[in-house]
Amino acid sequence: MKDYLKEFEDTLTKIVKPVLQDDDDLGDLGLGSHGAELDVDDEGGAGFKKEAMFIQLGKILDSQGNPNPVRTVMTDDGQEIEVKPEQARILRMMLTAEGMKPAVKAQFTRELQNSSTLHDFVDVKDYHEMPKIFMQKYM
Repeated sequence: MKDYLKEFEDTLTKIVKPVLQDDDDLGDLGLGSHGAELDVDDEGGAGFKKEAMFIQLGKILDSQGNPNPVRTVMTDDGQEIEVKPEQARILRMMLTAEGMKPAVKAQFTRELQNSSTLHDFVDVKDYHEMPKIFMQKYM
């Protein structure tokens, strides 16, 4: 019985090998840096000194139940701040809220990277109050 997978692989290699060089990674396909500005995540990241807050808050949520869960985030101004999972969930919901004006979303995303804004939200005793704080600051 023939090994059809091996035969297919050999045929494919014969077709592709003359086209590709060993050091060719198809990195730019001849496009240079055209379109590089589109390689930025919607949740932020471009221009931040530390990891985007959206990502850091996700790590808090994802690590719950682990023996050593993530409990803090690092702000762009260098402060390590404790964020409870409930607070992380609410903040991420606000960062991805539908219907928010793009300018407001961008401002909130940018300002949440700083300790003063983050403290405004996480220092409240009841995390249910966080959306009210958002409304006062941004609406």
